[in-house]
Amino acid sequence: MEKFQIAQGIEITIIGVSVVFAGLILTYLMINLFSIFPRITAFLKKNKENKNRVSRVSSQSEVSKEHLAVIVTILDIELKMRSLLDKGRFTFK
Repeated sequence: MEKFQIAQGIEITIIGVSVVFAGLILTYLMINLFSIFPRITAFLKKNKENKNRVSRVSSQSEVSKEHLAVIVTILDIELKMRSLLDKGRFTFK
């Protein structure tokens, strides 16, 4: 009879510890879920600002000739390094 009570005690202990750890894991997951929402809103705001910034910079009046020369040079070098163009030049119209 004594062995049966010890087995029940061990079983109840294991179940209790499992329930506590499951509760801790669920609490941790809920805390992380609440921290995701501010990240999502910040990400959406950042994307909206980036879209506005790109549309403003892409106008011809705001891009200086020096910046345009650097961009064209980098594109030309990149295309030559990757051998996308067999012969000829990379030109803009």
